[in-house]
Amino acid sequence: MDRRLFLKHLGFCLAANAIGIPLTSGPSGAPAQDESSATTFKVAFLADAHLPDGNPDSIAARHLALALEEINGQEPPVDLVFFGGDLTHDGNPKALSLAKEFFSSLRPPVWLLPGEKDYPIASGSLWTEIFGRSTFSFLHKGVHFIGLNTVHFGQKAGSGLFQISHPQHHWLAAELAETPCELPLIIVSHAPLYRLFHPWQWWTEGAETVHDLLQARQRVILLHGHVHQHIGLEHKNLQFLGVRSTAWPLPDVRLGVPQKQREATASDRTGCGWLLLTISSDGAIKGHDCLWEG
Repeated sequence: MDRRLFLKHLGFCLAANAIGIPLTSGPSGAPAQDESSATTFKVAFLADAHLPDGNPDSIAARHLALALEEINGQEPPVDLVFFGGDLTHDGNPKALSLAKEFFSSLRPPVWLLPGEKDYPIASGSLWTEIFGRSTFSFLHKGVHFIGLNTVHFGQKAGSGLFQISHPQHHWLAAELAETPCELPLIIVSHAPLYRLFHPWQWWTEGAETVHDLLQARQRVILLHGHVHQHIGLEHKNLQFLGVRSTAWPLPDVRLGVPQKQREATASDRTGCGWLLLTISSDGAIKGHDCLWEG
C-alpha cells in the first residue's frame, strides 16, 4: 500500500442510508438491539487504559474512571461503548478485576477488545469469562458494528506483533456477506489496520486482505487504539481514526519521533482522552475528540 495515501487527514463524515436489517450475530455473547428504523444516537470509544494492578488510586485507574464518568454523564445518553485494547499494562489479573468493577458502573453496554498488553490473560479463558469473545458483529439502529482481534502475533520471525489471521478473514467475509454494501459500517480493533511505522508497531499483518474485503463498501470507519493519539488517515473508501489513550499520550510519528516521551500524571492529563461519535438518522457519522487539557 502506498504510504503517501495515509498522509491525508480524515474528513470524518460517512454519508449513507441507514437500513434496518436482521441481526447477524450477537456481540461478545450478549444480546444487541435490532432496530427497524434509525435514530440519532451516540457511541463512545476509548482505549489503552494500561491499568498496572488492582489499585483504584493509581494514575491509570483514576484516568479510566474519569473517562467512564464523562461517558455516563452524556446527554442524551450514549447508546454503546467500545474499548479498543490494552486494558491492562502487563496482563495483571487484579487489573482485570478492577476494570470489571469500573465498567460495571457504565449505563450503556460495553464491548472490549484485547491489546498486546492484555495478551497473558486474553490468550486464556479469564478474559472471555469476564468480557466475552474477542470479536463481535451486530447491528444497532441501522449501523453494522464489527470488532476484530489484532492480537494474533505474527507467525514469521520479525513479522511484528499484530496480525489478522486467515480464519478471521473468513469470518469477516461471512459477516459482510449478510449486509448490503450501503449499510453504514464501523470496524473496531486495537492495532491500526494499516502499515505506517513498524518500529512502534503501527502496523498489522493481513490488513491488506481486510481492505480488499471492504472495497465494495461505500465508505467504512475503522476505529483503533494503540497509537495513543487522535489521528485520522484515509485510503480510498476507508477512513481510519485512532483514539487517544486514557493513560498517557504518544506523539504523532508522522511529525517525527522524540527521544523522550512524556507520561501523563494525576494532575496533568494533557493529551489524553476518548472519542465520542454521533450518528444521525441519515447515517452521517461525526466524531468529537474528547481531549483532556490539564
